[in-house]
Amino acid sequence: MPSETAAPLRDVRVIDVGTRIGAPFAATLLGEFGADVIKVEDPRGGDFLRHIGPFAGDGDYSLFWATEGRTKRSVTLDLRVPEGQAVMRRLAGAADVLVENFRPGTMESWGLGPADLEQVNPALVYSRVSVYGQDGPYAGRPGLDRMGIALGGLLYVTGEADRPPQRPGVVVSDYLTGVFAAFGIMVALWERRRSERGQSIDLSLYESVLRILEAIPATYAATGQVRERSGNRLPHSAPLDNYLCADGVYVCIVGASDANFARLCSVIGRPDLTGDHRYDTLAKRAEEGDVLNDLVASWCAPRRGDDVVDAMVAGGVPVALAASIADVFDDPQVAARGSLVEVDDPVTGPLRQQGVTPRLSRTPGSVDRGAPRLGEHNEEVYCGLLGMPADELARLRRTGVV
Repeated sequence: MPSETAAPLRDVRVIDVGTRIGAPFAATLLGEFGADVIKVEDPRGGDFLRHIGPFAGDGDYSLFWATEGRTKRSVTLDLRVPEGQAVMRRLAGAADVLVENFRPGTMESWGLGPADLEQVNPALVYSRVSVYGQDGPYAGRPGLDRMGIALGGLLYVTGEADRPPQRPGVVVSDYLTGVFAAFGIMVALWERRRSERGQSIDLSLYESVLRILEAIPATYAATGQVRERSGNRLPHSAPLDNYLCADGVYVCIVGASDANFARLCSVIGRPDLTGDHRYDTLAKRAEEGDVLNDLVASWCAPRRGDDVVDAMVAGGVPVALAASIADVFDDPQVAARGSLVEVDDPVTGPLRQQGVTPRLSRTPGSVDRGAPRLGEHNEEVYCGLLGMPADELARLRRTGVV
C-alpha cells in the first residue's frame, strides 16, 4: 500500500506549455504536491523567464527561473512545426492536465486547441490563461500583468490620493491567476472522477483581480460610489497607517476597532482619548482620521521600529514591521515555520526560496526538484515516457524540432 504521506498528486501528469508566470505558476503549485510536471520549452532559448533578471552564477542564470521553474522536468519542442505538434499530441495523450497562456487562438492555429486535443485525450483538463479571456472584444489584444491590474480595477485604487495610480510591488495578477488556475484544475480533476471527461478552464488576469476587489463592485452597483485612492489610510477606518520610526523603518499599526483603539491609546499614553466624544465610534474616528493618525505618527517617530512593535504587542494592538526581504530572512516566525526552504538548484547549488503553501497535515507538499536545465529531460520523457526510439529523437534534434 502507498505511504500515508505520499504526495497527494503523485498520479497526476501536467504538461506546462506556458511561459513567464500566469500558467506555469499553476503547474509549479501542482508539482509541489507531487504532480509530474513536464515543461515544454522552445528549443531556441527556452522559457522567457530564463532570460529575466536578477541573475546569478556567471551573470546569466535567472533567479526568477530558479524560483518558478522548480518541481519540473524540461523538454524542448518547437510547436510551430508539424513534427513538433505531432509530438505535442503524443504528450497530451499521456497527460492529465495541460496549462498554457498564449494569446487566444495561438494553440488552435497549431492544431493544439482544446477541441483538437480532446480527440487525442477526452479526459484532458486544459487550463488557459490570458489577459482578457478567450472571448470578447479584447481577447486578441496583447498584454501582461499590468493590463490585468488595470482593467481589473486594482491599479486605480492603489496609491496616494493626490498621485497617479501606483502598481503593486510584484506581478499580482499573474500570480493570482496562477492560484485560481490551480484551483480550477483541481475542481476539474475532481469532477472528472464522476464523468471521466476533461474540460477546458478559461482564466483571465483581469477577472482574477476583479474577484478580489472586496465589495468595490457591489458598492458601485448599489450606490454609484467609486472608490478612490487613499494611500495607506482608509476613509472609513482610523487610526491605521504605516508609521515611520526613528531608525527609518515603517511599522503598520491597526487601531480602528473600539477595543484596539482603547489598547492603542493606552500604549501611547493617551487613555483620555477613549473618553472623548469625538472618537467614541468608528465612524467618528474615521472623520478625525488625520488627527488620530498624526498622533500615532508623532509617538512612533522618536522610537525604534522594534521598540514600537514590542510595545504594541505587549498592549495587544495589531502591529507588524514593514519587512524587507532581509528582515523576512531574519524573522523568527519565518524561521520557526520553515517558510523559506533550501532548494537544490542545479546551477547555484543550495538556494533558499519560498516554501510550499498551503500546509497539509498528512500529505504536505515539498520542493524535491530545482529548476531544470533547458531540455534536461528530453531523453527521459521522449524515450522513457513516450517510447520514442533513440534514432527518432536524434533526428528531431538534428532538425531543430527538439
